[in-house]
Amino acid sequence: EEAHRRSAMLPLFDFAGELETEPFVFEEELKSNESLSLEALRTISSARRDLCSTRGEIRDPAKASERTHACEAYVPLIDSLCSKKDNLQISNRSGELKFKWSSPLEGGDVMHKLKGLDRALEQERGMAWMLLAARVRDEAALTVDQCPRAQVGPERHECDHGGDRLVVVGGSVLETPVGDKSKPATDSGTTPRSPGPVLGECAPGVATTLRRAAGVYKHAATRVLPGLSPDPERPNELLPSMADAMRAVCLAEAQAATARRAEERGTGGDLVAKLHLGAHDLYKEADAVLNENIRDFNRISRKLQAYILLGASVHRARAYRCAAEEAFVSGDIGEAIACCDAANKHLARGRDAAGEADRWKTAALEESEALMNLRKKYVTENEVVYFEKVPERPAKKLPDGKVIVSEIEHVPVSIDVLSLE
Repeated sequence: EEAHRRSAMLPLFDFAGELETEPFVFEEELKSNESLSLEALRTISSARRDLCSTRGEIRDPAKASERTHACEAYVPLIDSLCSKKDNLQISNRSGELKFKWSSPLEGGDVMHKLKGLDRALEQERGMAWMLLAARVRDEAALTVDQCPRAQVGPERHECDHGGDRLVVVGGSVLETPVGDKSKPATDSGTTPRSPGPVLGECAPGVATTLRRAAGVYKHAATRVLPGLSPDPERPNELLPSMADAMRAVCLAEAQAATARRAEERGTGGDLVAKLHLGAHDLYKEADAVLNENIRDFNRISRKLQAYILLGASVHRARAYRCAAEEAFVSGDIGEAIACCDAANKHLARGRDAAGEADRWKTAALEESEALMNLRKKYVTENEVVYFEKVPERPAKKLPDGKVIVSEIEHVPVSIDVLSLE
């Protein structure tokens, strides 16, 4: 029961960080020489052992930074080792190095074997960089998971009655615990009227962490992965196009955190709509990257595709909800109802994607219910006061999206393994 309770509070979009590898002892596979001391090999093995030791702690927020630091310690060491690959000699009988990694961005339970010497080392380096990006992203996801959820008013949404609830957090599909109502909120803004956690003062840090993750993915896509030798059996994590798609996903989530914070601060509906549309555009960019490079992949994780579609659908729907609220305030009740209907159509587009997991389905249902409660309020007002005809589609177009986030450039740390003697 305790395990179930804990698992019910975790980010659903954690599969990118479920990248796992089996232990590898470098000093047992490579010969030490003038270019590479035995102590240096042991140091690299120790760093990789630390990397593996934290793989089962993905869902523990207290271990998030430790998991990232383990990656940050290993990546420059494998970078340095790859720079010396011309002087390396294999000491095992097989005559090749064998690393094993999972590929959550491909899907399935297959452990990929990276074989050879030069190719295996370069692929190991690529996987290490992708793991670093995923673990940085996990820090943000787990921070959001710990935020208290919004207490949505009964005219906007049904009140909570205890127990864990699922929400769509500005595009990030997350499970979140109900906040402790006995504790005062630390947020200096207002309570948002849409479902989801209150990010409060965590919002800037969440967005920054996601921008950092995007920067690592960009570094992998442009500096690490393009030089790898062609390999038809390689995992998706070793493809520059996949790293670029994940870069766009992280930026979409950073933009989503910004839009959520704007909602919490009571920012004007037109600006919030632009921010949501910016997140929508970034999710569509990720989708375009995958589609334009579809021949790169043997297959793509259904969860990843579903998440991107669901994120794009939710954000466009929220932009229409903002437009509905603006129309209602200006007294254009027919337009407000039409905007709600348009929002519902976009939520419907993500309905099949939400079906990839029961928890996603529940989250999408809550989003839809919140929208329908809003529409019901407007319909009641129209029937009692306004008597306006509801158009088939909104007369006013949504504004262009406003993307205000960008990658934080990742500056690699350089370590010479010779200095470890």
